[in-house]
Amino acid sequence: MMQHTRVLHKDKNGKVFVLFYEDDSAFSNFHPAKFEAETVKKLVNPEMFKEEETLKFNCSEQYFMYHKALLVGDQKAAKFIHDSKHPMPMKMAGRKLNMNRHDLEKWSQKSQEVMYHACLAKFSQNLELRKLLFRTKGMFLVEASGNDAIWGIGIWKEDPRSHNEESWVGTNWLGEILDRIREELWVKPEFQAEKEEIEKENVETRIMFLEALKNIQEC
Repeated sequence: MMQHTRVLHKDKNGKVFVLFYEDDSAFSNFHPAKFEAETVKKLVNPEMFKEEETLKFNCSEQYFMYHKALLVGDQKAAKFIHDSKHPMPMKMAGRKLNMNRHDLEKWSQKSQEVMYHACLAKFSQNLELRKLLFRTKGMFLVEASGNDAIWGIGIWKEDPRSHNEESWVGTNWLGEILDRIREELWVKPEFQAEKEEIEKENVETRIMFLEALKNIQEC
């Protein structure tokens, strides 16, 4: 079975990378994670939407693709995505959206903020997932996808080039967003007990959790 998360010890610059991709990894947008979140409809399509609403989602991919559909005003696709139980149909629906060059430019400008809200809700509301995120404190999260040079690094984690930041061909937007969310949640008073629990763990214990645990979901 393929290891879903791989922790690389310090590179020549002293960085520790947490490489992930498969949906078994808590850091993947495909990983099951129930949460409620306010929409950002006005961000993606202010001409059509004047009010937000709070909805339930089953993974961060669903929140992300739901808003991609709303950006082009495709409410039928948005409903399909929100009604879907599994992430792959959501992703495929997002890929099939009728988007012109202007739409693609707008999505490129707004998508990072949408992803931020999706992942913030995911980790804020799921205890075990948040603790895994906290265990990456002092490390750098990296989506090691050979299929994605925007959200990931454009290289699979099994490829030796993924071990060297200078060899990456992607921008790793998802990893950077997750690093940002970890730092924001780390200092929140309501998560102080979890922070103190993680601080007591040694590095080996933290790596064991990151590499071995699968399919953690807060119901």
